[in-house]
Amino acid sequence: MSLILGALLACAAGVAGTLLCPDDKAGRSRLPLLAALLAGGLAWHAPARAGEALQGPAQVIDGGTLRVGARQVSLSGIVAPDADQTCSDAQDRTYACGRDAARALADHIGGAAVACEARGGTDGAVVALCRVGDEDLGAWMVARGLAVPDRGAAPAYAAAADRAWGRRLGLWSGVFQDPAERRGRRAAAGLRDAG
Repeated sequence: MSLILGALLACAAGVAGTLLCPDDKAGRSRLPLLAALLAGGLAWHAPARAGEALQGPAQVIDGGTLRVGARQVSLSGIVAPDADQTCSDAQDRTYACGRDAARALADHIGGAAVACEARGGTDGAVVALCRVGDEDLGAWMVARGLAVPDRGAAPAYAAAADRAWGRRLGLWSGVFQDPAERRGRRAAAGLRDAG
């Protein structure tokens, strides 16, 4: 997608070069037209803003992250195990809970179109409430014990997490490291290594 965008921007720059030359007959500049073209192109490629809708087929990256079109989208309000995270089941056997969460989400979405409403994000990452039909994918993940509610977000998924815990579903069937704590430790280690 970036290659296509680059080609389009290069073509636009070529057209812009001809537009910047003043019209010799009228003696006026075509700069306002160039500015309008560039603003439109930048708005089209700008990061998603809160409330912006992203729709289409989705590729599951991990249990809490999708790729919708060219955008990487984190599911709002949840924290899922990293793709490489392992957990222990009730018999203390290790299993790939991160991979299981991603697979369950991919199977649940199937070939359906996903509709995401951006809630924010930083550094080009989009955080969004994503749905298949009327079903909130974050709520679905938490209700099956495949993710935990994000403590920093509103407690919208707390009741679903409590039910999953009570039924010993997914992560709650054994022992796991809280995905949020795991990410926090990784981030802290990265800062120490960089410093």
